Amino acid sequence: MNGDSMFRRRFASAASGAEGRKAALARPERRWTLRSVAVLGVATLALASCGDDGDGGDEPGGDGDMFEGTFTLGLMLPQTGGLATFGEGMSAAAELAVQDVNEAGGVWGNDITQIIQDEGAAEEPEVVQAAADTMISQGANAVVGAASSTATLNVIETLFNQKIIEISPSNTGVELTDHEFGDYYFRTAPSDVLQGSTLAEVALEDGHQTMAIMGQQTSYGESLAAQIEEVFTAGGGEVLTTEFYDLAQTEYAAEASAMADSGADAFVLVSYEESRQVIPALVGAGLDPQDTQWYFVDGNNLGYDEDFDEGLMEGVKATTPGTAPEDLFTRVDEFRPGTPERVYVPESYDAVITVALAAIAANADDQDAIRDAMFEVVTGGTKCTEFAECKQLLESGEDIDYDGMTGPISWMPETGGDPTEATIGIFEYGADNTATRTDERIGQL
Repeated sequence: MNGDSMFRRRFASAASGAEGRKAALARPERRWTLRSVAVLGVATLALASCGDDGDGGDEPGGDGDMFEGTFTLGLMLPQTGGLATFGEGMSAAAELAVQDVNEAGGVWGNDITQIIQDEGAAEEPEVVQAAADTMISQGANAVVGAASSTATLNVIETLFNQKIIEISPSNTGVELTDHEFGDYYFRTAPSDVLQGSTLAEVALEDGHQTMAIMGQQTSYGESLAAQIEEVFTAGGGEVLTTEFYDLAQTEYAAEASAMADSGADAFVLVSYEESRQVIPALVGAGLDPQDTQWYFVDGNNLGYDEDFDEGLMEGVKATTPGTAPEDLFTRVDEFRPGTPERVYVPESYDAVITVALAAIAANADDQDAIRDAMFEVVTGGTKCTEFAECKQLLESGEDIDYDGMTGPISWMPETGGDPTEATIGIFEYGADNTATRTDERIGQL
């Protein structure tokens, strides 16, 4: 799928809605009243009723004061399954962002109410579906997650039907671009079009002419492998073989032998944590990273220092979307000591901040208004980089352009909730079997 086919046009009401919300925000007289809004865990609480419909103070615009209410945010990230290692850092960053928002006065005059649920493993759709049902029953305005593209595909229609804003920090599957039920869907990570293109370009620049690809049979694995192959072959290379495995597998000898027997001079593994079991099978089949150049992706760009003999992974290269904001990493480590991985930490932080700012800009417990404001807060206004600063600008009636921990965020109504540009980091493993960021590139659609 090329970039042009990915663009969609919708949300024509965004511009007109912005003026009314901006006028309400600009009114000088403000009244902030803390109130307690219970989060009810019952299935009958539909999203349409997540605001208080008692007195007139909670109506959009009202008497000119800032909207008052409780903004409920779900965190639906992996606590179990193949992405659980990444989920720890992502959850810590998201919860840190919630803390930052609340310390700056919260949303709609109150602290954010959090709902935390496990999205589970990609091969366990019932877990993420139960998580989504909980978000609905407890009145979530927005959900940060899921991490896995497969998990998101399992619940995107469910959340769409309730007009719940869904913003994923790590979905990269191209199937989510221009999705049938994507009107309330956003992501702070780019689609596989950008990462796959970068990895293929790096392999070509390294002088490789042939490639073998092994990956998990999921939306993530198949779409990323397809993009790598498309760009590699367009650049004059040839993919000799591609093998996919089921996530439920525990033995990989057949696929590993196919990789080794291909004779390719470059090898790509598209996986999650199961890479720790796949790698020994590959080496056992005769595909040694010291003899054939290996390439990893974000899902398996992990530390292997406690898994394999020193030097095994030396020279392996990897690509991972995202920036490297050391200040944020330090804060996350302080917030939750021992957080193992940093992948998609900045994207998780930005997911919370952007949707919180959108809710403030919407100045209403109105899902369509919040959805439209998601576009408004990241383009065309005064640049700001911290929640407190951005919130102050919004409350003074200014439009904002939030540049987050991931850098500029480039959602536009014409392109939907996909980032149109992103930083892709390039890594290389050393003798200690851990990867170091050696370069980065800006990819654009």
